[in-house]
Amino acid sequence: MGETKGDGDLSEAEAVAARLERLEAILELAPVGIGLVDFEGRTTMTNSALRRMLGYSPEEFAAMSWTEFTHPDDIEPNAVLSRQLSAGDIDHFTMEKRFLRKDGGYLWTALTVSLMRDADGNPDYEIGMTLDITKRKRLESDLRAAEERSRLLVERVPAVVYVAEPGTRGRWLYVGPQIERMLGFTAQEWMADPGLWLRQLHPSDRDEALADKQHMIIAGTMAEPHSDTYRLHRRDGTPVWVRDDAMVLHDQDGTPTVQGVLVDVTQEKELEGRLAHQAFHDSLTGLPNRRLFGDRVDRALANPAWAGGGGGVTVVFIDLDNFKTVNDSFGHACGDEVIVEAARRIKACARDRDTAARLGGDEFALLLENVTIGQARALADRILATLHDTPVEFSVGTVIVGASVGIAVAEPDETTETLLRNADLAMYQAKLRGRGRYAVYESGMHQGAVAQFRLAAALQTAVAAEAITLAYQPIADLHTGVVVGLEALARWSDPELGDVPPSAFIPVAEQTGLIQELGGQVIVRACGDAARWRVATGSDAYVSVNVSPLQLDDDEFPGFVVAALRIHDLDPTSLVLEVTEGLLLQERSLETLRDIRAHGVRVAIDDFGTGYSSLSRLRELPVDMVKVDQAFVSSVESTGADPSFLQAIIRLAETMHLVTIAEGIETTTQLGELQATACAYGQGYLLARPGPIDGIPAALTAISDAPPHDR
Repeated sequence: MGETKGDGDLSEAEAVAARLERLEAILELAPVGIGLVDFEGRTTMTNSALRRMLGYSPEEFAAMSWTEFTHPDDIEPNAVLSRQLSAGDIDHFTMEKRFLRKDGGYLWTALTVSLMRDADGNPDYEIGMTLDITKRKRLESDLRAAEERSRLLVERVPAVVYVAEPGTRGRWLYVGPQIERMLGFTAQEWMADPGLWLRQLHPSDRDEALADKQHMIIAGTMAEPHSDTYRLHRRDGTPVWVRDDAMVLHDQDGTPTVQGVLVDVTQEKELEGRLAHQAFHDSLTGLPNRRLFGDRVDRALANPAWAGGGGGVTVVFIDLDNFKTVNDSFGHACGDEVIVEAARRIKACARDRDTAARLGGDEFALLLENVTIGQARALADRILATLHDTPVEFSVGTVIVGASVGIAVAEPDETTETLLRNADLAMYQAKLRGRGRYAVYESGMHQGAVAQFRLAAALQTAVAAEAITLAYQPIADLHTGVVVGLEALARWSDPELGDVPPSAFIPVAEQTGLIQELGGQVIVRACGDAARWRVATGSDAYVSVNVSPLQLDDDEFPGFVVAALRIHDLDPTSLVLEVTEGLLLQERSLETLRDIRAHGVRVAIDDFGTGYSSLSRLRELPVDMVKVDQAFVSSVESTGADPSFLQAIIRLAETMHLVTIAEGIETTTQLGELQATACAYGQGYLLARPGPIDGIPAALTAISDAPPHDR
C-alpha cells in the first residue's frame, strides 16, 4: 500500500512541475513585466520582460523585497493597497508607480496587482503586471512645460485673454489671471460660474451687449474680431469699461468657441464723460443738477418696463437740518465745505446706477429705479447714519450734519413734478417728527401728522404726571434659574389712546425732547424698585435700564445717574445701562459712558449683532455685557441653521471677560441650545414675561422644564 501511494505522489508532483513549466513559459512570452510576490514582500518569480525593464537577475529579485526597487515616494501608496489586498478588502488594484532600475535610474509604469489564492481560498500570492509608460509620462511632462510657456506668455499680455462656449451662459473654458486685477474675481471663480459675466454686466449696457453677442454667434463664421464696449461691475460694485474683441472659431469637429480679449478702457470713457459733465452738473459738488435730475426722472417714468404704472421708480429727497446755523456761525465758505462733504456721503450710499443730485442750497435728491420700498428705507437709514455719525471737520470748527429724508414711490401715470412734490412733502413730515429721520409719502400723510401731534401732546401730559409705569423682566442664570438681573421696561396706558407700545412713544419722546425727563424718571424709579426688591428677596440682582442717545449727549447725565443711586442707597454695580451698538460709534457717547463706568455703573450692548459695532473693537469699548439679539437665538431652530455664530459670540465674550445674555428665549429648544453652548444668562417669554417687580421671585425654579410659549 505504501509503495503504491508513493508512485501516485510522484506522478502528481511531476504533473504540477509540468504545469509550472508551462506557466513560466507563458509568463516569459508575455510582453509586459510580471512578478509573483509573497506576503513577506519577496519577489519569488519574474519574467524576462520585468528583468529587462529593471536589470535584475532572478536571484537578485529573490533576495530583495519589492520596496527595495520601488521609488521611495511610491512605497507607502503601494503598501496601503497591498494591505487591503492581503486583507481581502479588494481583489486587485491599479496604480502608476516608479520602479528603480539596477543602474540607478527609474522608469514609470502602470502596475496592476491581483490576488492569488490557494486551493482553500486563502490569500497566497500577489501577481503584478507592469507596463512601461515612461515615454508617455515624458510626453505629458513636455506638454505641461509647453502649456506653462504658453500660459506665461498669455499672462504677460496687459489684457484678459479668454476662451468660452457660445451663449450668455456658456462655460468659460479659459480666463487669464488679469481678470482679478480688472474685476476683482479670480480666474477660477470666473470659470466656475457661467452666469458671472451676465450678473456683472451693467444694467444700462445689458440689452446692447447681449444683442451684439447674439449677432456674433449667429454670424459664427466671421474670421475678423467683433468689437464691443460695455461696463462690467467689479466685485466691489465699481463699474469698469471694457472693450471686448472676440471672434468665433471652430475646432476640427466643428464645435464653436468664442475666443477674445477684454481690455480696460475706463480712462478713455471717463475722458469722454468729462466733456459732457459740466453742462448738467452742480459746479460745487459735481452731482447732477436739478435739470439733469428731472430729465432722468422723466426717462425712468417713461421706461416701458413700468411706464404708466410707476412701479420701481422712487425719489428720495434729502434736506440738511440746521444748515442755516452753519452758514451763520462759520460763514458761507465753511457752509460750502459741509455741502461738498454731505454730497460725497450721500452719493457713497447710493448704487452706481442710482442718480444722486443737488437740487440747490442744502437740498439733495436720489432717483432709485427697480427698488423695493424696503430697499429705499434701508438707503435712507444709511444716509442718515453716514451724515450724523461722523462730524464734518473744517478749518474753523467741527459740526454734526443731520438731515431729514422724504421717500416717494411713483404711482400709475405719475409725473416728475408730482413725484418730486410728494418726496418733498414726506421730507417735511420727517422734520415735523423731530428731524434726523425719514418718512415715506402716503396719501393720508396730513392726517398722520395730526395724529402724531396728538400723541406727542398726550405723552407730554403723561410725563408731566409721571404716568409712565415700569414692568420688569428677569434675567436668569440658565442653569440654576437664579435671577441675576431685572430689565426695566417703560409702559404707557393713556385714557384715550389706550396702551401705547414703547416703539411708538419712545421715538416721540426723543423728537420732542421729552426723553431726558422720561429717561430720568425711569432711572430713579428703577433704582428705587430694585433697592426695595433686593431687601424683600435677599437677592443681589442688578437692574438694567435702556438709555437714549439724547440722554448720553447731556453733560449732566453721569451726575444724575450717580445721584439716583445715592438716593436709594444702591451700589453702582447694581445698575446696568443698556445702549445700542450705534451709540458705540459716537465719540461723545463713549466719553459719557466712560465717565459713568468710572463710578462703577456697568454698561451692556443691547440687541448685539444688529448694529454697526465690530467684534474686534469690543475690547476697547466701555462695555461689561453683551446682550445677543433675539434673531440669533431664534435662528437655532431654523432648518439647517448653524449656531456657530452664536457660539462664536459667546466664546469671544468669555475671552474678553464680558457677560453674555441671550435675549428673547421662547422655546425649550432655544434654551437647550444655549445651555449646550455654555451661555450663562438669558431672558425671554419662556422664562418669565415682563410684569410688576413685586411678583418676581429670586429664582425661576421651572427654568429647565418650562414649556414653550407662543408669542
